This record gives sequence, C-alpha cells and structure tokens, in this order.
Amino acid sequence: MEIFLIVLCVVFFLLAIVMVSPVVIAVDSRQRRLCVRWLLALEFQMPLPGAPGRKSFAVFHKPFPVRRKQPAEDAAGAKEEKPAKTAAAVQKAPGKRRALGRFLVRCLGDSGIRRALARQLSMLLRRIFRSVNLARSDLDISMPDPALNGMLAGALAASGHGNRSGIRVNFAGENSLFLELHVHPHRLFKAFLFFLPGLPYRAVFKQWRAFSAARPH
Repeated sequence: MEIFLIVLCVVFFLLAIVMVSPVVIAVDSRQRRLCVRWLLALEFQMPLPGAPGRKSFAVFHKPFPVRRKQPAEDAAGAKEEKPAKTAAAVQKAPGKRRALGRFLVRCLGDSGIRRALARQLSMLLRRIFRSVNLARSDLDISMPDPALNGMLAGALAASGHGNRSGIRVNFAGENSLFLELHVHPHRLFKAFLFFLPGLPYRAVFKQWRAFSAARPH
C-alpha cells in the first residue's frame, strides 16, 4: 500500500510539472525560424514561409526525421494505385455529409442553442487568450526616411514605451522581429473544462430526435 501511494504521488507530481510548465513559442525574423519548446522533452523548429531550411523535431535532444510532403506527381501516382471505392460507398458518404449539414443548420436555427454556443465560445476565446503570455519582444524598426526615424526615436524615448516593449529604432535600414510567447497548458485545460459542460446538450438532443423522426427511413 505504501509503494502504491509513493507511485501515485510521483505520478501526480510529474503531471503537475507537465501542466504548469509553459510551452515556449519563439519567432525570430533574423534567423527566419519558428521554434516550439516544451520543458527539455520536445523541440520543434521550422523555417518561416519563404525561408530556406528544413523542419526538425527532437525528443530529449534526440532528433527524429520529419516526413516531407510528396511531390504532386508522386501523390497523384499514389492515388491511382489505391483501389477504387465502390459506387455504394461513394454515394453513401455525400449523403451522410448532407444529413450532418442539415442537422447543423437546424441546430443553429434554434435561438437558445445559438445564444448558449456564442456565450461559451466567447468565454473560451477569452480564457485561451489569457493562457498566452508575451514573455519577450524585440522589434527593430528602420524607416526609409531618416527624419521619420528620428521622430519615432524621440517619441519612444520621451514616452519610455520603447524600453518597456522592446522597440528600438535604428538608422541602418534593418527591420527585425523576435517574439517569445508562453502558453500555459493548465490554463488551456481549464478553459476547455469550463467550455464543455456549458454546451446546450439537452437542446441539441431534442433537435436530433426531431431531425431523426423527420428523416425518411
């Protein structure tokens, strides 16, 4: 029994560390890369759109290969090699999608479902926004006109906003951006934990029963 309690405490402690430790998302325009880190366990890097380089993924600093997208010709050839679906299966899938679409439209036509869904979504978005913190921001700005650079540098120095936000003005014609965001998993979990119970399940079930009864069998 004591061993079980010790193991349970260790598991609970590890889960607490996992939930409290933030996911770090860093965007660096100079290196033109996006990096996602979580503890010392996971690290994912990818080049920004239009930048050269390849994606990389590592677990405890051990790299793992990242599958690259197949060229269009290879993808087309792979699709041709797949066995053709039967006519019955092809007709059945669009019928299910149409029925699901009609049911969703019916649910959205209910004012009670719309109000409850809008309220829960707005609360979910606010909680997700609060789960993300801007840990660091560095922005180098260089205007084409030196006079504008001087005016902006003077305004930032007078207000003190540049030191607080990490905005700097340079006259070298270089513009760069570095952002570091911390996403807290326990706050995201809490956001969805409050979101799911507030959905109008009873009203949706009533609509489903009425929809099923009206459908031809």
